[in-house]
Amino acid sequence: MPSYPIRRRPRECKTCLPCRASKVRCDRKVPCGNCTKRKFTCSYGRPLSSKTPLPTAVTTASSTPSQPLNFVSPTIPPHARSASIDGSYTTDHPTGTSADPDLPDNIDISQAEWDEINTKMVAMQQIIGSLHSLFQAHSTRKPPNPEPVQQKAPAPSEDVYGSNVLKTGRVHFGSRSALVDILEKSKRSEDTAQALPQDDLLAELALGNVSVAYPFVDLWSSDPYTFNIAGVCGVLPEDSQCLEFLAFYRDIGSVLYPVLSDIPRLEQQTKQLLENRRRAGGVYKADANGLVKPFGMDLAFLSLLFAVLASGCQLSSIPESDRELTSWIYVSCAYQCLRMLNYVSQPTIEVIQILLIISNVLSYNMNAGASYTLLGMTERMCLVLGLHVETTGFTAAEQETRRRVWWTMAFQNSHFSLAYDRPSITMVSQPEIPFDSKSMPGHRSYFETLCRIVSLALEVLRSRMYPESSQLRIHEIREYKQQIQRMLGEATPHLRFRDKCHSLAEHIERTELRLHSSYLLSVLCRVSLDPHAHLDEQRRALIREDCIGSLINTIDAFVELHEINSHCSRSWISLQRSIASAFLLVANDDSFQTWQLIDRLETVLADHVYADDGNHNNRTDSAKHLSSSLRALREIRESFSARKNPATGLAYSPPVLPSPPPALTCPHWHRLIPVRRQ
Repeated sequence: MPSYPIRRRPRECKTCLPCRASKVRCDRKVPCGNCTKRKFTCSYGRPLSSKTPLPTAVTTASSTPSQPLNFVSPTIPPHARSASIDGSYTTDHPTGTSADPDLPDNIDISQAEWDEINTKMVAMQQIIGSLHSLFQAHSTRKPPNPEPVQQKAPAPSEDVYGSNVLKTGRVHFGSRSALVDILEKSKRSEDTAQALPQDDLLAELALGNVSVAYPFVDLWSSDPYTFNIAGVCGVLPEDSQCLEFLAFYRDIGSVLYPVLSDIPRLEQQTKQLLENRRRAGGVYKADANGLVKPFGMDLAFLSLLFAVLASGCQLSSIPESDRELTSWIYVSCAYQCLRMLNYVSQPTIEVIQILLIISNVLSYNMNAGASYTLLGMTERMCLVLGLHVETTGFTAAEQETRRRVWWTMAFQNSHFSLAYDRPSITMVSQPEIPFDSKSMPGHRSYFETLCRIVSLALEVLRSRMYPESSQLRIHEIREYKQQIQRMLGEATPHLRFRDKCHSLAEHIERTELRLHSSYLLSVLCRVSLDPHAHLDEQRRALIREDCIGSLINTIDAFVELHEINSHCSRSWISLQRSIASAFLLVANDDSFQTWQLIDRLETVLADHVYADDGNHNNRTDSAKHLSSSLRALREIRESFSARKNPATGLAYSPPVLPSPPPALTCPHWHRLIPVRRQ
């Protein structure tokens, strides 16, 4: 019977490798005291072969490729590792059991497997070393003869952080926002740099906050856990003024921003509340059963009524200082009712409608930052209710209301996203557009056409998410332009032709649709104003012509909106888009037609700034905010006043606007001013 050699299991190596090689006592810590004192790399594991030198540092990717890798771990204690004579690697757990009950206590690796792992790791180390050498060679090597085009081409525009009026922080703007295009133009042209404002461009574009005051402060108590419903009801105006503000909202506010679809029902409920208040003697009395129903109406309706009154107040004919303060108080009352409803934990469709109207009111008061913040919370409430998807289980009327609320939210959100060039959740998923059952091409309503324009804007924002499509190509711009023309061509006749409009609402809808569609087309064609865009001169000239024409149409539509009714031009979205278009236009086009249009826009802004009197100290925050835009446009006009009109060869001298200018506000707001024909 042959005898086999007895293979003895070696004793466990309880010391670290450096102490074992130096033959000194090891305290068996990780790292041990000797390695810490001598700055050695303390490691435990199988002792190295006598032919292999002891490493003094951790092996990196830049080491010699021929050097074998040593698989040691400084975190495993010495009593948990052992190695056999034939090179098989085993791991023993101190408790005698493995971490996984399905695995054995000892894991053995054969010598062949161990050699294969070592071979692969050495090959991987060689590849990493080659890549490291290649990167070093490219980073230190300079191009021998750079091309002249590369030397002259400036860096592409990047994101910026604009300072706000209140100096409370930096506001992020994407590289495709109008502010970045204006700044890039000022850097490329010395004349334009001297003319365009540089210190506070965020204020000139009406994208900052004019007040740090919290718009939702409790006016009756400092305790956040108390609600003074009697104090809120006491703020309700008299019947005549309440109906007047409601009429302004019905005829102008709901047309400019159509959040509510059933305005007659709102009027009926308002009259019912006023009637109940007269019966109660004009004073709120708590219900005997403990229910909080002020004057027999729900808290949700009371909050909605205050939001509507705040919007109607901004569009009314009362003095400007009273408009701003009164609307601020109504917003606070509406928010107090929402707090009593616990609206954050229990959002409803009506709550979202209230928040959308409040956000729009904050924009009117030139607090774009606060409005954008509130709109972000409202947007997430829409996601909680599932308004961004088509959901079954609702009636046709409820489904239409859900879709309408979502698209009105998307209208505000898309404008903020285009203005700041920031991504939005609304561009990821959208429900169907709430078309009427009798809607057809050629008879699309204003809201349906506006939703189609917003849908196209969301598609453009969605395409910007992909790095390979950072700039629109010529065929994409042409396709988007054709879609806009098709949408406008399928609208109802009064949205396409001025002579088909027979009411104030129809004139507002036609002008607003022209303004928003023109602005979106200018955003699409703005790539032609970027010198870094990959466009040949012929195509750049064609797209630039469309861009300049769209900017002109945007401003002209806003001026026409003011001529129709001066209250309509207080819409913040229309106002901000017109001001941004004006700065882009004067930075890229120095024609006689441009300066005539800028003069007309200055007249509109001056009418809002000097609405009450010319005393700067008595102006409201909104008037002061617009005065900065007006002052900037006047400074730009003065810097370019020496330019000659190419048609006549004479210097263009713009008219001098008085301070305050003659008021353009119609004393009878409900009567339509005759429209100027072009």
